[in-house]
Amino acid sequence: MPAKTVVFTNVRKFDGDKFRWLSSGEYIQMSGRAGRRGIDQRGICILMVDEKMEPSTAKMMLKGTADCLNSAFHLSYNMLLNQLRCEDGDPEKLLRLSFYQFQADRALPDIEIHDSWCPSRRCIRFFSSIAHSARRASLTTPSTAASARLPPASRPALSPAHHPLIVPHPPARGLPARLRAFFSKQVKALEKERDSIVIDEEESLKDYYNLLQQYKSLKKDVRDIVYDPKYCLPFLQPGRLVSLLYSSYDKKSSVSQEQITWGIIINFQKIISHVEDKRPENSQYTVDVLTRCVVVKEAGTKKSVKIVHLKEQGEPAVISVPLSQIDSLSVVRIYIPKDLLPFEVRENTLKILSEVYSRFLKDGIPNLDPEEDMKVQSNSYRKAVRRIEALERLFEKHEIRNLPLIQQNIQVLHDKQELSAKIKSIKKSLRSSTALAFKDELKSHKRVLRRLGYITSDDVVEVKGQVACEISSADELTLTELLFSGIFKDIGIEEIVALLSCFVWQEKLQDGRKPREELDLLFSQLQETARRVSNVQLDCKVPIDVESTVNSFRPDIMEAVYAWAKGSKFFEIMELSSVFEGSLIRAIRRLEEVLQQLTCAAKSLGETEMEDKFQEAVVKIKRDIVFAASLYL
Repeated sequence: MPAKTVVFTNVRKFDGDKFRWLSSGEYIQMSGRAGRRGIDQRGICILMVDEKMEPSTAKMMLKGTADCLNSAFHLSYNMLLNQLRCEDGDPEKLLRLSFYQFQADRALPDIEIHDSWCPSRRCIRFFSSIAHSARRASLTTPSTAASARLPPASRPALSPAHHPLIVPHPPARGLPARLRAFFSKQVKALEKERDSIVIDEEESLKDYYNLLQQYKSLKKDVRDIVYDPKYCLPFLQPGRLVSLLYSSYDKKSSVSQEQITWGIIINFQKIISHVEDKRPENSQYTVDVLTRCVVVKEAGTKKSVKIVHLKEQGEPAVISVPLSQIDSLSVVRIYIPKDLLPFEVRENTLKILSEVYSRFLKDGIPNLDPEEDMKVQSNSYRKAVRRIEALERLFEKHEIRNLPLIQQNIQVLHDKQELSAKIKSIKKSLRSSTALAFKDELKSHKRVLRRLGYITSDDVVEVKGQVACEISSADELTLTELLFSGIFKDIGIEEIVALLSCFVWQEKLQDGRKPREELDLLFSQLQETARRVSNVQLDCKVPIDVESTVNSFRPDIMEAVYAWAKGSKFFEIMELSSVFEGSLIRAIRRLEEVLQQLTCAAKSLGETEMEDKFQEAVVKIKRDIVFAASLYL
């Protein structure tokens, strides 16, 4: 409800896994309550910040946009069976008309268009804006909408020749025909440009290029292992020389290349993380390095600092870099002044670094040995080093290594590979524009239903499928399998209620009470049934974690629900479990929904005895404070 003032007692919240900052959407939602319409001219919002907050985090929270509305639609067996049971039901049509499918289609036109092969970006933006409305049977203008009330004979006839927005036969979904034709034309233009690039000894060069890519990948793997915090933190002392990776734009080739420069370590610090029980060696760190930089002014008043080579023009600056940007650590350490704020002090310190760099120019500045100095003991490191050495031997023996203009040819081949990647990306997007979301899931779900005997090979719903159609508040497959196994016929009403509580209780208790022997035996049968159903789904290529699914059934409130069905008071059943009162009430209310659905399922089967049992169970649990209209009455 609205109020004059909204107070945030904390700017963090627990999301079930860790404490995190409030998102901009959450802040907008809660702070929007401040100010009563017709009473207050403005609302007041107070944030009680009792810990350090980075300016970027505060800006994201206060000035960020609202959270996006994303579809949470998922394909369930109950929905699929109900669609198949209807005479005119069509699961594919339902999926095609879903909001999830709409969002999937909406994202398709957002293909990056390069200036070199797209003369008009405005054309792409224009077609992207009309892509969604073009999924209808036809596009209408305001004049056609107004003339819809006229008799058919008197309506003005519109055709593609008269109006450029009219699509003769647009597809039912996906990209409009004009946009698809445009992208197809661009694909042909890219293929023509790619095929026009002719390189001497291209196959040999391609083999050499692939070796280079493997070499770079292995070097990155080695760097990630060596500069893991547990190995490199003891060597990040102030004054140690460090080589850094940075990107440099080559004007001749018009590409960004990775270069190496040197700097001096000033300090390192741990990135603040509020994840509980995290080992220090697995935390993330940044290193403060003094190196040569240039300040680049971007749009507006924003400025960015970019690293340049030590010998290039720039100013000395201390910047924070992640460990992944470190290329190597040197054995050399130099003295650094305590106060680096004055420009002259930083410049003189970099002059000392330049002198060291010049002295070791011939052989290079010596680096720390990962195994001898840093004590890196890792099998993956040794394996990667051996593969690097094997690749280096292949480089020395390769037939085109010493050919003239080898670097230029490699760059041309790289550009050709980039064109092929663009072509592949656009073709994939065009193919997916006509693909149905959940298509594979739909096939695998139908496969599961056939395997378990819920539908026939002609998608006709069987008796088991009709029962599963009635269950929507619990795991329909596992519950239906239990029902057909006859387990509910051999146990009493209290045991039925206790067993069904495992379907509605999702919270995990660390000190949950173990149920008595007869209830524990029922729970074991439930786990066996859930494991069998999960294995069938896994065999049918449904992405499912069998153990997680089995462990999702919890016996924590079986004793409490059993006692409640026996007629115990609410304060008595609270002594049998360590859960919150509201959680237990919510679970029992959900349990009543499941029992009502099982009553309908037994009625559809013609099982009068089971129907009476489930109905009596509803009567036994639907009483007292649990089902009161208000807890305050």
